[in-house]
Amino acid sequence: MTTVSSLGVMLTRTDGDGLARSLDMLAAAGAEHVEINPTLVHGLLNGRVRPEVVRTLRDDLTARSLGAVVHAPLSLSLMDEEHAGLQRAVGEASVAFAAGLGARRMVIHPGWVEGRRLKLERERLMQMERAGLRHLATVAADSGVTLCLENMPATEESPDGTLDNHGLDCRSVAAQVRAVDHPGLAATIDVSHAYISSAWLGEDLRAQLEALAPVTRHLHWHDSFGRVATLPRPRPGENLAYGLGDLHLPLGWGDLPWEAAMAGLPLPDEVSITLEITPKYATPDTVTDSVARARALIERLGARQNGEAAA
Repeated sequence: MTTVSSLGVMLTRTDGDGLARSLDMLAAAGAEHVEINPTLVHGLLNGRVRPEVVRTLRDDLTARSLGAVVHAPLSLSLMDEEHAGLQRAVGEASVAFAAGLGARRMVIHPGWVEGRRLKLERERLMQMERAGLRHLATVAADSGVTLCLENMPATEESPDGTLDNHGLDCRSVAAQVRAVDHPGLAATIDVSHAYISSAWLGEDLRAQLEALAPVTRHLHWHDSFGRVATLPRPRPGENLAYGLGDLHLPLGWGDLPWEAAMAGLPLPDEVSITLEITPKYATPDTVTDSVARARALIERLGARQNGEAAA
């Protein structure tokens, strides 16, 4: 049976006194951890961690009995040859940031590259990413941190191939984790990303999730309608109006079939979950409601699993 060791929420605001107010809100909503990108709190500088930021943030979290999960910078790419040295430095600094906060897990994205290049140079790029993951997983494991490679959504660049990512396919993420074969590397399942990408790829959502579940240690939950953002030049708020794209909505706002997607997945014995709600939709009411919905879903899934085991 899978145990959810911690249910948390992504950090929502950091401007001005927004960080303190955000942490207060998440604690009041029932979050057990906060998922933090170090760049949002200016925790990294020129490829190095800023220890004073880590100390202050650690104290802020401890004062509210909140744990931490770290999300590496979104620009971190282990397929980036042009900035390879900087990418390695930022990856290592992100691990140091995570270790300084006492975080056990750090989410990392597969590399985004030009679509034609991924097709022509796929194996070489995948090998490059594996080498980078193996190095970073070693650094992370030495600090008590596990890297968690996340599956990606199809994006507005997907139709014309401007950018592509092997991580649109959960099976590719699982294969990459297994190929690296390092105890410091696991996976993150982002259920909504899989919902969007499986429809785009013509794949079955459930089959995609089942392929990645066995090597997963962390999950992202947020809602969407499973559609790629394909509007030409959408104005602010229009993707929401049309229900398009990776919206990172509060739970219940979209139409993701949560119970069908999650029930009986072959996950390991313990995972953590972060609700990744985009800041503009993260109010005290929506965050509290999403935490409550998540806990109720976890309870239903657990009861269902217990019932199946008893039978």
